[in-house]
Amino acid sequence: MLVEKFKKTFLYLLLTLIATLSCGGDYAIHKEVIEVIDPPPTNVVVDSLIQATLPEQLDVLMVLDTSCSMNDDFKNVSIGLEILRGDIEAITMDYRIGFINTSFVDPYFQGPIDSKSDILDLFMAPYALGSDNIEAGFSSYYNFEATEEADEFFRDSADKLIIFVSDEDEQSAITAGAMYSWLASKYVDVQHDVVSIVQVENGLCGNNYSTGDKYIELAAYYGKTPIDLCSDWTAWLGESTFLFKSIDYINLTKTPIEDSLIVYINEVEIEEWYYVEKTNTVYLDNPPNPGDLVEVGYVTYDE
Repeated sequence: MLVEKFKKTFLYLLLTLIATLSCGGDYAIHKEVIEVIDPPPTNVVVDSLIQATLPEQLDVLMVLDTSCSMNDDFKNVSIGLEILRGDIEAITMDYRIGFINTSFVDPYFQGPIDSKSDILDLFMAPYALGSDNIEAGFSSYYNFEATEEADEFFRDSADKLIIFVSDEDEQSAITAGAMYSWLASKYVDVQHDVVSIVQVENGLCGNNYSTGDKYIELAAYYGKTPIDLCSDWTAWLGESTFLFKSIDYINLTKTPIEDSLIVYINEVEIEEWYYVEKTNTVYLDNPPNPGDLVEVGYVTYDE
């Protein structure tokens, strides 16, 4: 609906411009201007998001690289888990936390941890996964979803948070785009989000690890940057997932003609926003309310 409305608005403005140029004035000037704007940009794009509601139920699965090179990072994992539990319990007490390793075919599972579990159970669960030198987080998650353990762990009505932790790039044949499409099709009826905690370019890990490019690419599909594996994880969850933080921006999928940008919340145009060309992002002055539909319409020369 917004696409059609935007097309009509743009067409009206274009025809008005041509009509104005045609009425009087020098024909050569008219012809020159028409040549500049012909063919007119008619590719209309609408990017949108629905502001997340705080989870009432939440299932968290950490896909954890348990290869030998991760031994030095398990201290950060333990610190992060304590923060994770605190952040979750500030939102809901109806949660489950589970863990799988990054094995290709038969990932090992530990969990569930819930609000009644002892904190020591949470700390020990990653260590109980054992060591596995295969580092294929995408295929691990995909194969785990087909198991009876997954059927027992995941609840149909619960929002999903998937956390990938690795000091190497993802090594299966599954691309980040394919993983994103599969997750989006699987979790149609609930909110879901992905967090990638990996080695980043020029990060604090130095050159000891390979950059987690596929995990970084998957995070980008969710509009976020990854967390540096070797960084301080203090407050990392609240800053990394929309399930705990209101979103006040939209990363555009195409490069807009800036003057054509129009922003709507629940189909009502708003003026309280600004565009940053460097990141191709529209920022809202005020975060939308939970459940609000935000749409950004624009014209682009991109195909």
